[in-house]
Amino acid sequence: MKMTQISRILVRVLAVCGVYVVLTLSCTVSAFAESSTAMADTLYVNGEYSKAADAYLAIAKVDGESPGLLFNLANSYAHAGDLGSAILYYSRAQRLDPTNKEINNNLNYFASKVEDSNRAELRGKKTSVAPDHLTFFQSANKFICAGFSRNMWAYVSVIAFIVLLGQIALYLFCSDVRLRKFGFFGGICSFFISVFCVVFAFMSASYYDAHDKAVLMTYKTELLIEPSSDAKPASNLLCQGTRFDIIAEETDVEGRPTWYKVRLNSDIEGWLRASDIAVI
Repeated sequence: MKMTQISRILVRVLAVCGVYVVLTLSCTVSAFAESSTAMADTLYVNGEYSKAADAYLAIAKVDGESPGLLFNLANSYAHAGDLGSAILYYSRAQRLDPTNKEINNNLNYFASKVEDSNRAELRGKKTSVAPDHLTFFQSANKFICAGFSRNMWAYVSVIAFIVLLGQIALYLFCSDVRLRKFGFFGGICSFFISVFCVVFAFMSASYYDAHDKAVLMTYKTELLIEPSSDAKPASNLLCQGTRFDIIAEETDVEGRPTWYKVRLNSDIEGWLRASDIAVI
């Protein structure tokens, strides 16, 4: 047998062994992930919510985040009484799946609980603790960016483009005048739908990657008028789970955020230590 034939046989054997190893490892990893999820689910069902949250966090670090996993993690924190972490992970789950009713309902429910707690801290003061009402353009932007996922906009764009190709074919190759008119005017509509959906997909992706919102993680704290521990308070006490818009930040020499300037509404705005909040 020649050396070339031997080398070919060795290459084939190695290739088969490589495929076998890859399949074995993937099956092992999949089985491990399923067993880990089952263990976390069991802890949750048995009422061991803190341990369940730790288990879901460990799974997220290995397998990555998914809406379902973050939803289970948020539920665990909510039952454990950690509203800051619960709202943080509900919010992150909502970014991944903005149309999920369970995620939206739970997030709105616990956000209303936090708002009630903030209102109780006012002790009769006439200060708003709710986010400002959105303008028409802000509502439209939220509908586009947060109402639907970027993947959905991309899918609609692709479908509209395929329909456009069919309508171009109708216009070019059909002899029937009505079909040619349908192909021409329908093609114009499909073209603009496809273009707008591409733009909306990029807007949604930009919204998802912005990370310009945060959740208060400490039990109770006050916003400060300056990024300094000696600064005067800029607000009443705010409770764990309060959500803010991030409008500015202070960093150290290594570029790590040390202070964030946050805004709840037109009445409540100020500075918080970076350690007091978690960016969504």
